[in-house]
Amino acid sequence: MLLKYLMSSEKKNWTKFSYMQVGFYTFEEQIANQYRRFIKPQFEINANISYEALLIRLLLGTLSFTNDIEDVQFIQNNNYSLLGVQNNSRITTKIIKDCFEPEIKLQSLCDILNETKYINRQFYENLLMEITCYFHRKHEESHTLAFLHIYRSLEFISYSFPLIYASITRDYHGSFNSLKNYFNDAKNDLAFFDTFLQKLFEGQTTLDQQFTIQFNCFEPRLNQNHFRALKTILTETRYLNPVEDISITVEYKNLLFLVQNLRNRYFHFSVGDKRNIRTTEIYETDLFFKIINEEALNWISVIYFEILRASIIRAI
Repeated sequence: MLLKYLMSSEKKNWTKFSYMQVGFYTFEEQIANQYRRFIKPQFEINANISYEALLIRLLLGTLSFTNDIEDVQFIQNNNYSLLGVQNNSRITTKIIKDCFEPEIKLQSLCDILNETKYINRQFYENLLMEITCYFHRKHEESHTLAFLHIYRSLEFISYSFPLIYASITRDYHGSFNSLKNYFNDAKNDLAFFDTFLQKLFEGQTTLDQQFTIQFNCFEPRLNQNHFRALKTILTETRYLNPVEDISITVEYKNLLFLVQNLRNRYFHFSVGDKRNIRTTEIYETDLFFKIINEEALNWISVIYFEILRASIIRAI
């Protein structure tokens, strides 16, 4: 396998386009050859692409990636930029274009990517790696481990995204006061982020939109066990329309609470703490986290693309 890896790495170094190595992953082009001439230079998969452009393409579902250590390839063809993950039946440049146009010209985003290519590189590299690791573990059906990458991503962006948003506004004084209020009102980083989202989606119905988690395991006892666990984690004020052992509905404004509370109560197991979630309360963790992870990543992605659109509009 080592010889195979060295040969494949050498081959990729000869190729000017279609590959980009970051850490122990190699990202590869999935847009068909006949459409590649329409790709904007800023989004071409080669050594010149920025980490942020690579992140955008990964979240839009237009790439595959290979874990160079295991020499296993994964295809990521789901579009996470809109609420309700959409599968891309055909991988074309239209996916990238439609994410921003007609509201915003794609060229405007390309201009910003040119200007910021060497700004916050480490931030976008780290976020890219966390989300790539999530997809890796998801494809391996290791959903408990995948959740940890979701949570790490969430903690990573909880201060960074609000600061990025504030830095692009023309009202610097107002932005400073807003951020100061966020800090004053929030008890921790995720509470700060939650407060920021109220501002980001002000005037929209996004936070009040709902998603429904279905419990449809092959074993009825698992459905009952997981349904009860989720109700306990959410508490009565943060879920809607429960159908016993079948489904439960949550508003997106409560999704961060769900992720944080689940992490604190399951992974921070303190002796004697009544808030702990015991192993017996979640029988099959991979099946349980599987029904939450995709919604969490979808929500993180929607937030990111909303900030990205705001950045473009303010820069025009």
